[in-house]
Amino acid sequence: MTLLRSLLILLTFLALTPQAQADSSIGEAVKVEGSTAALRRDQLYALTKTDPIFLMDELRTGGASRLEVSFKDGTKLYMGDHSNLAIDEMVYNPGEKGKAVVEFGKGVFRMVTGQINKVKGSEFLMLTPLATIGIRGTDFWGHHTDTKLTIALLDNGVLDITTSDGNITLTKPLSAVVIEQGKPIGKVFTLTQEQLNAAKATIE
Repeated sequence: MTLLRSLLILLTFLALTPQAQADSSIGEAVKVEGSTAALRRDQLYALTKTDPIFLMDELRTGGASRLEVSFKDGTKLYMGDHSNLAIDEMVYNPGEKGKAVVEFGKGVFRMVTGQINKVKGSEFLMLTPLATIGIRGTDFWGHHTDTKLTIALLDNGVLDITTSDGNITLTKPLSAVVIEQGKPIGKVFTLTQEQLNAAKATIE
């Protein structure tokens, strides 16, 4: 993209009324605590409650921070401390096939999917440095460090996890797996009540 085209896109967006900008959004921030921001067209915007969220935003949190986003299809995203997640694609029209692609870089999150992948043929993917996760109608939690990813299925649904080492599928509520860089995929285990409470505490 040329510099001129980039400037034209930016000026066009800035010229929109606040209502028009809100109408083009894909969701909004419904809970904001601590340091939260959206990286948007190379500019960092501090987030406040009810701020619109847009396609290609990279959502970020700092220390002692929480962010909750509600998307237009009903999907809920919760982020804890020192986390970032980018929204690469979000296509939703009621009753039609949808597609969502998000990139989770680091930190901790919980996601409760909405209507976007309930229509046959729809797709919801999460990309991480260590795995690609196919999401089919569920509530799940994850924690990503530089070298380790922990994923837990909290409710009914399916998580298809693909890594450089192979594939694994989580189908039972409270099932979880740890993926470490340079190591075989860990064995699936069941979260204890203590582990479940600790996981939820990271995003509440």
